Amino acid sequence: MTSFLFVSLFTFVIYFLGISHGVYGGDAGDITLANWFGGVAHPPGYPLNTMIGYIFTHLPFGDTVSYRSNLMSAVLQAMSIGVVFLIVKKLTSSAILSLAASLTLAFTPLFWLYAHVTEVFQLLVLLTALTVYFLILWNDSVSQKKPKIKFLYWSIIFFGLAFFHHQTAVLILPGLAYFVYKTDSKIFKNRRSFLKLAILAAIGFLPYLFIPYAASRHTPINWNDPENLRNFLRLLTRADYGTFLASKSFIGTRLSERAWEIISYFYFVKNDFTVFGVILAIFGSFYAFIKKRSLFWMLFAGMILSGPFFAAYASFALSTDFLLGIWERFLLVSYFLTAIFLGFGFAAVRLGLLKFFKSLNLLKKAWVFRIETLDLTIKLSFLIFPLTLFLINWPKSDLSKFYLGDLLGRDTLESSEPNSIIFVYDDTLVFNTQYVYYTNPIYQNRKLVKGGSLRYLEYRLSLVEAYPDLTFPEKFFEDRQLDSATFMQELINANKARFKIYARGYVPQIEDGSWATTGLLTELFKKDEIEDGRIIFDSVASIFPRLKFTDGALAVGYRNFIGEHIKALYFESYKKIGDELLSKKYYDDALKFYFIANTIIGESEDYYIGKARVFLEKGDCTSAKNNFVRANSINERNQYVLNQLVKIAKDCDLDEAAAARYQMLLDEQQRKLEPTFK
Repeated sequence: MTSFLFVSLFTFVIYFLGISHGVYGGDAGDITLANWFGGVAHPPGYPLNTMIGYIFTHLPFGDTVSYRSNLMSAVLQAMSIGVVFLIVKKLTSSAILSLAASLTLAFTPLFWLYAHVTEVFQLLVLLTALTVYFLILWNDSVSQKKPKIKFLYWSIIFFGLAFFHHQTAVLILPGLAYFVYKTDSKIFKNRRSFLKLAILAAIGFLPYLFIPYAASRHTPINWNDPENLRNFLRLLTRADYGTFLASKSFIGTRLSERAWEIISYFYFVKNDFTVFGVILAIFGSFYAFIKKRSLFWMLFAGMILSGPFFAAYASFALSTDFLLGIWERFLLVSYFLTAIFLGFGFAAVRLGLLKFFKSLNLLKKAWVFRIETLDLTIKLSFLIFPLTLFLINWPKSDLSKFYLGDLLGRDTLESSEPNSIIFVYDDTLVFNTQYVYYTNPIYQNRKLVKGGSLRYLEYRLSLVEAYPDLTFPEKFFEDRQLDSATFMQELINANKARFKIYARGYVPQIEDGSWATTGLLTELFKKDEIEDGRIIFDSVASIFPRLKFTDGALAVGYRNFIGEHIKALYFESYKKIGDELLSKKYYDDALKFYFIANTIIGESEDYYIGKARVFLEKGDCTSAKNNFVRANSINERNQYVLNQLVKIAKDCDLDEAAAARYQMLLDEQQRKLEPTFK
């Protein structure tokens, strides 16, 4: 216990320095608010996480709610490292090798990153680690002919908590069952014993008794409103997401996509553990196979099922920074299991080096040549590896100055006027905006609506309680199986005469209305209001000075997928503002916003295309061509760019040879997109 506390505390002190004071992205805003309100997070609700998070978010220190919530992640990850230390020490009988293995995991970029931000996977890793640790203790007691069944019971309890916390914990179950069977097969043959284990696993369901209570409080974070049995079961089974899937909307079912998922998994492992770490883990797996075969199969099955298998099964289409940022969190459990093999790898290399030096007959009585001294030197040398990872990965994982998530939420709200309705889509945009909205009272004069949730009756009903002054359409509360867009359109039409309307992520067609991007949001205008574009220009002029993130230099810190996704949301908005101003012939202002977009994501083809269009409309063919050429150098497959280069070569440069060259490239790209029939 003392060593566990020491390793955990040491790791926590390091993690503590890089904790984010702001909200991250993905689901972080939703989980943070659920922790703070004691509400119901997105399916399956994560009640155990919420109850622990409620304690952390109400601690009497810390400058923000998100900081206190992120502090919980640092504690959980540090405790997991402590458990890894105990596991490897039990298996190798070496505190130094255990420290090397556990700190290697601690300082991998992915594991370290999630010690600094709120998520639910940190608790999953800790519960999984405790499951494995107590199972190993039980196995050891049986092998010594002094069985201590209490260790098995504790393992089953922690597994039950893990499974009911996050359904993906089921992926380690086959390995666990095999290990239990190989340790004592009578467990499965004795119905009474098996039933007892099942009851102990069911203890993991007890935190869900908190869910109806949390729902009854009607906090702003109350997914599925699970006060009744139907909604409770929908929440528990993730019916709206897809059981055992990350999300129905993320699925890529083609074989090539699934293969890419597996390749991506091993690519991540190689990058985070390094080639040296992967080789050590491979050595360790062979060593474990030879020395502790049943343990090997438990760990190997868990690693494969929670890693490459789940990646292929869930099959995110890894096409954007957002999807990569969401996907990488699912690797954490397999990383934990990899670290145990790493510990075996250190042990295998140690034994190999000792045998090698013994074969050289260098070991004498002098202390410098004593085997104990050599052994200690070899063990201590392994600590160089996690130390190296620490030095390399600290800049990657330090989020102490990460405020992009807060800026996104704030700038989204600042892109609207008071007494307005804001419809938002996209998890990061929705949850980060919600976080700022509910933790900063100055924005309560707006009405924030999660556009994607409008398809759920319970969410539409919650809007009545939250915003009683809205006008609700006649059939708005009927249990109709329609998509969110229909309800959004109905709600806008019922309220557009009384409130300003803003949206982001999706905009429906509104009769006599036209949408224009004026900040991070798109504003609804009457068609006749924006004919000359002056009202768009004035709206941009009034909103833009209120925004904070208008310069890419503000995005301090190492690039990560979520951070890049947030920057992409800004880039898209500022580029669209440029497009709007260009369409109304505000050329200089359009160039200004294209330039701002370029400071956020540099060297984008869209930036050069925007500039080229401005110059083309102004009659500056040379500048237009130069920018289209730059866009083509970034993406040679963009047919619009090639088509424009053909036209400029023909109409402006009168260069038929250049036109023919660009036409040939255009024809080649078009042929690549044509379907092939055999």
